[in-house]
Amino acid sequence: MNQLTFLDRLTVNVDSDPTGRRSLTREETFVLGWFIHHSTNRTYSEMARECKLSLEQCRGAVLGLREIGLLRLS
Repeated sequence: MNQLTFLDRLTVNVDSDPTGRRSLTREETFVLGWFIHHSTNRTYSEMARECKLSLEQCRGAVLGLREIGLLRLS
């Protein structure tokens, strides 16, 4: 059985409530789009390459998206 990575366990939360939510940062927007188009075999290095961001920016964007409820662990 193939063990899922942390990034593969994250899903876009389509049921999140946008009421009162802050605007997404540029990095969060890129990363959210990347998550929508990549559902398996996700790595921070691939995310950084395709979004043209640093690894630190990608990690920060993932944390930000989790904080506002747009990404959740499945």
